[in-house]
Amino acid sequence: MTDDASDKDVLDATGRHPDEWFAFLDAKGAPALGQDTIVTWLADDFGLDEHWSSLIAARYARARGTA
Repeated sequence: MTDDASDKDVLDATGRHPDEWFAFLDAKGAPALGQDTIVTWLADDFGLDEHWSSLIAARYARARGTA
């Protein structure tokens, strides 16, 4: 997956800045869930399409050193 979206693109498309998503995911213990589970959770619980849920999960994994 190509990550060519800016933080503003993420905010505009999802209603949250990546830092907000990361803080929320940290609070939910997301590093232990794995990237695929995070993608599904973001899509199912927050209505994000596959592109945005995958992008956020991939960025999160890289930021937390779990990628």
